Amino acid sequence: MGLMRRWAVVLCCLLSLSAAAATPEGKEKKEPVARRMAMMGFALSFSDSAACLTDVQVLDSIWLDARKFLVDRSLYSLQLQMHLEKKGYKNTICSVFFDKNPRKLQRLWRKMYKRYVGSTDLRYHEVPESDFRFHAEEYRPIITLEEETTP
Repeated sequence: MGLMRRWAVVLCCLLSLSAAAATPEGKEKKEPVARRMAMMGFALSFSDSAACLTDVQVLDSIWLDARKFLVDRSLYSLQLQMHLEKKGYKNTICSVFFDKNPRKLQRLWRKMYKRYVGSTDLRYHEVPESDFRFHAEEYRPIITLEEETTP
């Protein structure tokens, strides 16, 4: 076995040992944390050729996971989608944007507004906060029960 090959084997062993030491066993998942965050919604309907944009809203108790990502973000999109269906917009694709800094979100709002307000292909509709307001979702942890199997 050549000298280079031996070093490669030693290096691989060291890397695998350091990777095993870096991942602690039994590491518990961190529970989500409630934070004050700014949020806005955007919806696009291809069947109606319409784009809808909500105002930037500040919510008091938004749940974020350990990676600081919005927990149950699909429920916030669903809130906007249900509101727009009541207004007559069918088959909308909704998404939400969030940030702890409302000014950053306001810049994104202006950028999206400029993109869609002058569009000749889409009808632009602004959803004011007086018409629609996001409601903070209640966090409920997922509990899985393990059943004992008898051999």
